[in-house]
Amino acid sequence: MSLEMRMKLGLFRFGVIAPLVCRRLEAGERQELRYQIGQQLHEWPNGQAKRVGARTLSRWLSRYRSHGFEGLLDVDRPSGSCRGIEATVLLRAEALRKELPIRSVRSIMELLKSEGLDAGKLAASTLARQLKSRGAIKQRQTDLPGNYQRWEQARVNDLWQADTAHGLWLPDPRNPKKTKKCKLIAFIDDASRVMTHAQFYWDEQLPSLIDCFRKALLKRGKPGRLLLDNAFIFHATTLKEMCAHLGIEISFCQPYSPSSKGKIERGLGTVKSRFYGEAASAGITTLPELNEFLFAWLTKEYHHQIHGGLKGLTPIERWRQDEAYVLRITSDDVRKALMLRATRRVHLRTATVSVASVNYQLSAGLAGETVEVRWQGDRNHEAEIWLNGKCVEVAKPLVVAADIDFSRKVSKGSKLPGGAKVLASAKRYRREIESGRTRISASTGSDLICLEEFTAIVCKVLERDLSTEEKEVLQKFFLDISPISEAAVIDALNLAVRAKGKNLHLRFYCHHLSESLKQQRS
Repeated sequence: MSLEMRMKLGLFRFGVIAPLVCRRLEAGERQELRYQIGQQLHEWPNGQAKRVGARTLSRWLSRYRSHGFEGLLDVDRPSGSCRGIEATVLLRAEALRKELPIRSVRSIMELLKSEGLDAGKLAASTLARQLKSRGAIKQRQTDLPGNYQRWEQARVNDLWQADTAHGLWLPDPRNPKKTKKCKLIAFIDDASRVMTHAQFYWDEQLPSLIDCFRKALLKRGKPGRLLLDNAFIFHATTLKEMCAHLGIEISFCQPYSPSSKGKIERGLGTVKSRFYGEAASAGITTLPELNEFLFAWLTKEYHHQIHGGLKGLTPIERWRQDEAYVLRITSDDVRKALMLRATRRVHLRTATVSVASVNYQLSAGLAGETVEVRWQGDRNHEAEIWLNGKCVEVAKPLVVAADIDFSRKVSKGSKLPGGAKVLASAKRYRREIESGRTRISASTGSDLICLEEFTAIVCKVLERDLSTEEKEVLQKFFLDISPISEAAVIDALNLAVRAKGKNLHLRFYCHHLSESLKQQRS
């Protein structure tokens, strides 16, 4: 670099940091000024207009405070020189790359170490830059002509492709003075190029992916297969379990091969080139506004534009050709399959579990048990509690009371029905149950039943098939009173049938069962 260019660059750097080093500023004013400098577009000596990053600004300030203006000038050294790598090491690395051009930098570093050369402190980025400057450029195996083949599925929903992308910068809702980049998660149908669903989120975490996938399923039906990127969230066990419950096959593209999922890559490229600019100029400041704009653009523009790969058809026209083959699934099926899962041990003293930073209150009979908690990522107002493969309870978030309910506290001298004293340990109490010395209650038995088993028992006792309305009544009733045991349900229903018969409205039997359970639990 010439002396003139070094001086221009030094003066430019000083001009950027001058307000911070020449003015008397308070701590809050200094932070606000640094933020403003980072948001401005600066014209660099080479004519480019771009921002100065926060780390770069900090480095310039440090160099100026340590060495003055001279610290802002780049050190003049011969072109192509490298002080961080020994000449013998660099020459050998260059020879290894030219010997086999497809060798990666990591492979070259391993070979250098195996030959006894000092490459322990060698930075991969520095070596890659030096090899490139010497013309030892890595050859990509996929750069061969004719190495790609075009393909597409025969019918819609045979295959969906999914990926994520960086979104736009928006004001951070937690700190309006700062901006935060949102993320775009999208699913596209391979045959029709219809965006089954795409949405902006603040992160690329699993709950965001599940939310996007759920909306795509409800809008466009169930795909036969998913082709996913190798990102960490796509390999989550929870996602694999969900697809297994829904009967959806999962495939992954080859690492470092974006062309294998070219349709979603091209779809995201279209969104970036045609939508991002419009959204940025529309003055959008919140994530809901951005998503509303995106949904409108997809519905009105993207899905109704002729696609070059669809032989003169628009994506929505190609979708409608195979609409008869779309497999629709109910919202209840989607809800059950797309629940997040976690195994927890119920707190022995408080009968609570904690998942996703939310504490749930369980029945006392489940204290000390190891249960599976299932919940929806975007809805934490309730969670299903599963024990031994059965849904035994729907738990609500714990509400910490202002006072203690002393009616729940058992005195040290109180007796159990068998004459034994109340034990402090639930494990010891469980051993007494197993040995027959203590009577087991309806809500703490080992024969806890799920909703399907509960419905089957009611149908068997009443000797009739239930209507859709009656099944909904039973479902709501079960969620309110669970966990319950099989013996308690059968005893209470048989008692009601002997008293009033089997032809009364279902609500009578539910009321009788509820009263019976209250007496047993009191």
